[in-house]
Amino acid sequence: MLYTVIIYHGEAQEQRSSENPMSIPHEQQFMESILACLTNGVITIDSSDRITIWNAAAGSILHRHPSMALGKRYQDVFNTLPQLGLIGVLNTIRMQHQYGTMVRTSITGDIPGRGQVNLHLCVCLLADTHQTYIGMIIVIEDQTVTISKR
Repeated sequence: MLYTVIIYHGEAQEQRSSENPMSIPHEQQFMESILACLTNGVITIDSSDRITIWNAAAGSILHRHPSMALGKRYQDVFNTLPQLGLIGVLNTIRMQHQYGTMVRTSITGDIPGRGQVNLHLCVCLLADTHQTYIGMIIVIEDQTVTISKR
């Protein structure tokens, strides 16, 4: 249900079972509250490569405010962080993996204003029932503090 609500804002009502009485506005508020509480960054990208969700943790980890990312193509946003190589990582995952696959990888690099970071990524490629690409979800776990304490 989480992926359905995140990706299909407008279609969530059709996807929801009749047993769930939660309305779309309440469901969206519920999901936004959950995303705001997470310490991992969550970014969703639609089929036209536009960023549809960029939670506060993603903003903190990548040192970019959501307003700098939402509605923009991920290539344009991540181009401002070339040291991380995120565009190449995501493009490679899209080319080499099937939809529905979760890919885990790590990246290191320097983020202006933050310094050297070590990030673990979990990228899930999404497809509809016809196996047509509909976007991806990126979950970012910041391992920088954990590793620097060792």
